[in-house]
Amino acid sequence: MTQHQLLLRLQDLDGQMARLDEQRRRNGLSAYQERLERISEELNAKMQRLGVLEAALSDDGLPALEQEIRALQASIAKSSSYDTALLKSQLTPLEQKKAELEDLTLRNMLEFEELQPQLPGLRESLAEVQQELEEARPEEQERLDNLAMRLEAMARERAELTGLLPTDVWQAYVKTGRVEEIKQGRCRCRLEVPDHFQRQIRAGNAWVCNTCGSLLVQTLKP
Repeated sequence: MTQHQLLLRLQDLDGQMARLDEQRRRNGLSAYQERLERISEELNAKMQRLGVLEAALSDDGLPALEQEIRALQASIAKSSSYDTALLKSQLTPLEQKKAELEDLTLRNMLEFEELQPQLPGLRESLAEVQQELEEARPEEQERLDNLAMRLEAMARERAELTGLLPTDVWQAYVKTGRVEEIKQGRCRCRLEVPDHFQRQIRAGNAWVCNTCGSLLVQTLKP
C-alpha cells in the first residue's frame, strides 16, 4: 500500500472507531433504568405521604379539643351572667379551631383514600420494569461484547498501518487527525509545493507542509 492508501485507510478506521466508541458509551439500558427510577421515586413519595397522613389522622387533636370544649360548656351552664360572657369569649376560638381541625381531618382522609389504592399498581409496574431490565441485560452485554471485538480488531489493524508510515508523516497525522488534498500544486495554506515533492505526492507518498503542518496527498478518493 502507498502512503496515500495507508493514510486514507487510517483516517477511515479512526472515524469508524470513534463512532463505535460512542455507541459503546451509550447505555442501552438507560430507558429501563430511567423508568425504574421514576416509578421508584413516585412510589416512595406516595408511601411517605401516606405515612404522614396516617400519623396525622391517628392523632388529629380533636378528642382533646372536644373534651376541652365540653368542659367549658359545662362551666358556662353553671356560671353567673358575668362569668358566662367571659367563658363564651374563650369558647368561640376553640370552636373555630375545632372546625378547622375537622376540615383538615376530612381533607387528610380524602387524600389518604385517594393515595392508598395507587400503591399496588405502582409496585406491579416497578416489578414489571425490573423484569424487563433483567431480560434486556444479556442482549446489551452481547452488544457491548460485539463492539469491543470490532474495536479491538480495528485497533490491531491501525497499529499495523501506523508502523508502515514514516515517522514525520505519522507525527503529522497524529497532530492534525486528517489528510488534505493537494490542489493545483498548492497546500491548503496556499503555499506552492515544490515540483519534486509534487512528483512524490503523485507517486502515492504524503508530504508534510513546512508552513502549516498539513499532511498532503494526491486525492482524498480511495
